Amino acid sequence: MKQSTRRRLAYGSNATLVTVMVLGALVLLYVLADLYRVRWDLSEGASNTLAPETLEKLRLLDADGEKVTITAFTHQAGKEDTFFKDRAVRDLLREVGENSRVVEWRQVDFDRERLTAEKLGVREYGRIVIQRGSDRVDIRDREQFRRVGKGQDRRTEFVGEAALARGLAQLMTPSRRVLYVLTGHGELDPEEHGPNGLSELVADLDRERYDVETLDLLRTDREGELPTVPEDAAAVFVARPKAALSPNEEDALLAWIGRGGGVLFAVDAGVPAPALLDRLGVTVADGVALQPEMQVPYTDRPIPVLLPHPITNDLREDKLAVILAHPAPLVLADPVPTGLRATTLLRTTRGGWIELGGRLEGGMAVYEPGIDVQGPVDLAVAIEALPGRGLVRATKPAARIVVVGDGDAFTNALVADGPGNARFAVNAVHWLAREDRRLGVLGSVGRATEVRRLALTRPELGMVRAISLGLMPLVVVLVGAGVWLARRGR
Repeated sequence: MKQSTRRRLAYGSNATLVTVMVLGALVLLYVLADLYRVRWDLSEGASNTLAPETLEKLRLLDADGEKVTITAFTHQAGKEDTFFKDRAVRDLLREVGENSRVVEWRQVDFDRERLTAEKLGVREYGRIVIQRGSDRVDIRDREQFRRVGKGQDRRTEFVGEAALARGLAQLMTPSRRVLYVLTGHGELDPEEHGPNGLSELVADLDRERYDVETLDLLRTDREGELPTVPEDAAAVFVARPKAALSPNEEDALLAWIGRGGGVLFAVDAGVPAPALLDRLGVTVADGVALQPEMQVPYTDRPIPVLLPHPITNDLREDKLAVILAHPAPLVLADPVPTGLRATTLLRTTRGGWIELGGRLEGGMAVYEPGIDVQGPVDLAVAIEALPGRGLVRATKPAARIVVVGDGDAFTNALVADGPGNARFAVNAVHWLAREDRRLGVLGSVGRATEVRRLALTRPELGMVRAISLGLMPLVVVLVGAGVWLARRGR
């Protein structure tokens, strides 16, 4: 065999071998990539990564194992932001599909697939339809996008993940439940949209599939029958009554607790507390709970410590503060009455105290030994009444009660102002309604705008005042004097 022929065979066989090895390596990489998929989010702020709340909802749906179908209809062709909207929805659903075993999704052209739209009863662009079995949740375009900015800076922002998370939360509770708010004693109004109303909380609960209705236990429409808590109640909310409850009302609430029901009590300092709290081992003490750490610029808004409990665990994990305003101090009986199990939810810091009056420093109350009561002070407690142990019948589940020493914590003003108030309130309702698996997955959180609050001690607040009222004006005066002297010397 010629030398040149042997050389060609050697080179050819080497090239063939190298080609086979490269192809084999590529096939192996493909198989490994298919078996062990890895995704990286290189976007700013990891904006393409699903929020923990959304991932938790998907985990719960996967645990149920029932198929979930998401059909997203495209937006109207030819509009300026159509491409952005369709791509944002598609990217979100792709991430959802990658993170769930039970979710199947598709994006449907509304103009070309009218039969699909008619079958689902969809008559508008951009609608998302989520289905699981016979249950269905629709998300409209205006819930997925919002306009922000002004003038030339005005732009469309995608908030579809929060809307989708709310829809998934609704699927976990196919039937709506009712939270009854006691009325007749000057309680907080669920329909009030002002600072002292509950409309923001009602909106959050609506997204979690709770209807909020008022409950009158003073009157009845049937002669000879006493008012009772309806059987369809998820829980009862005694929202800061300004007058004492009647004995019949107290009995009705005790009967509801005896059936294993849940009750949320919100009480305020200086307002009559329901008498049945004594039977639950809770006393509303005189005075106001204060602490050095507060929400600037308020001197009566302590930022309490969150203690471990299913209601507060996710707030602790996400470091979300709950804001209270002029809270009433709570005192747990020691020992707790037989058949009850009590846990503190919110408590002042170690420097907290019960303010009972005395001198002020700089317009702020200070702790005075011999007058005030040294803390820490309990501000919210959760109680379980065990069946067959006194209050609850043996055949019923344990009743659940939450007592919060501040009605303002649930109002529109503080729900909007406190970073964790909305989640705390919804978690409390979930816990009372025995929806434990939904704790910590509030749909309204999503990718909401971050809220940051500054907690300052009194010395720190005094330093801020000294700098802003003393040092900064002095600097301005000195600079002005320097400029005046420089000009005069020219």
